[in-house]
Amino acid sequence: MVGGGIAGLLAARVLTETCDDVVVLERDRLSGEPEYRAGVPQGRHTHGLLVRGGELLEELFPGLRDELVREGAVLADAGDMQILNPLGWLAKTHLGMPLLSLSRPLLETRIRRRITAEVRDGVHVTGLSVRDGVVDGVLTRDGRVAADLVVDASGRSSKLPAWLAEAGVTAPEPEVVDSGTGYATRIYRAPADFPVVYAESLSAPDLPRGVAAMRVEGDRIMVTAQGANGDHPPRDLDGYQGFLDSLRVPISRLLADAEPLTPVYLFARTASRRNAFEEVADWPGGLVALGDAVCAFNPVYGQGITVAAMEALLLRRHNDFSARGCRAFQREVARTAKGPWAMSSNADRSWSEPRRGGLLGWYLKKWQAGIVHDPDLFRRFVRVVHMVASPASLFTPVVFRRLAKYSRQGRRPGRRPAGPTPR
Repeated sequence: MVGGGIAGLLAARVLTETCDDVVVLERDRLSGEPEYRAGVPQGRHTHGLLVRGGELLEELFPGLRDELVREGAVLADAGDMQILNPLGWLAKTHLGMPLLSLSRPLLETRIRRRITAEVRDGVHVTGLSVRDGVVDGVLTRDGRVAADLVVDASGRSSKLPAWLAEAGVTAPEPEVVDSGTGYATRIYRAPADFPVVYAESLSAPDLPRGVAAMRVEGDRIMVTAQGANGDHPPRDLDGYQGFLDSLRVPISRLLADAEPLTPVYLFARTASRRNAFEEVADWPGGLVALGDAVCAFNPVYGQGITVAAMEALLLRRHNDFSARGCRAFQREVARTAKGPWAMSSNADRSWSEPRRGGLLGWYLKKWQAGIVHDPDLFRRFVRVVHMVASPASLFTPVVFRRLAKYSRQGRRPGRRPAGPTPR
């Protein structure tokens, strides 16, 4: 297993069910405690664990949710989020969908403690070991590690296309969609009345600024200012505060008396990248890839962990790792990521290619009004965003009629909305 992040750990979890020896090779040094690490630079920023992702993690690690709550993670209902979109505050209604709010280091560390695979840290993988068209291990700075199966789960920094090229296998150029989004995050001591999730969403082309604030363990609030199309929040404290002051949501007022606990941290490697490995005709046996190594989403949409969990379950059901079997697995991975990629990449293209949104982009704009005014539409939309329901549920005659009722209602972008009174 190349990569000890969440995708690699989940894949290792399912492989330990059928394999005698599973070894995870992680470049970073691991302390065993919930700490930020260099290999996950977005780990210092808000991480959304979608409801479907939480369900799959609970399936793989029974009791994990309760364990995380005991460690301070905040459990809420997905319908209780306070989010402002361009047309107003989203309609709130109880959904009966458990939503966990926590930091990435806590989640990753607790998963790592649950797996029985051997984790070797401080290992730098430099390439693939290939013999007769079959991958039989990996090369590291310290030598070769033999394996019957190599899984690349090394994330956004994956070098797999280059490693394949060294073995004489050519992969297509990746598809890249970049909304020019950058983050700046600071952590505060949580005010007693601060919501679990409080956010203002970005919307092309008029609203490039937003924020996502979440309660996390340790009685803290993680506040991530977001700017698209190059309008990034700054690192200096005055600039960061000025960015928050410029938003439509009264986040500055909510944090006026909150104690800051950290400096401001930046992250701007948010481009979505999809490798079409399923199209490689001479893909070698003994090698599969999943997670961000295949399809890395803009983290603003919170899709990565959930898609990685879905792909781990594909790996659990797969037992043919010949060249043919590995190609078949990559096709399954591509199908799994197809829907989430379409939704997030379409939204991101609206910044750089506003005319390319097409019918889907136009239709999703109609939803902005519907989920403000109609709790039923809000419920349907949240279920799709959290991957609990199929996107097809947004395209039914009942939905069309309800959307028609609200599609003419709107608010001029940029106006500061009234209420609700933040809790």
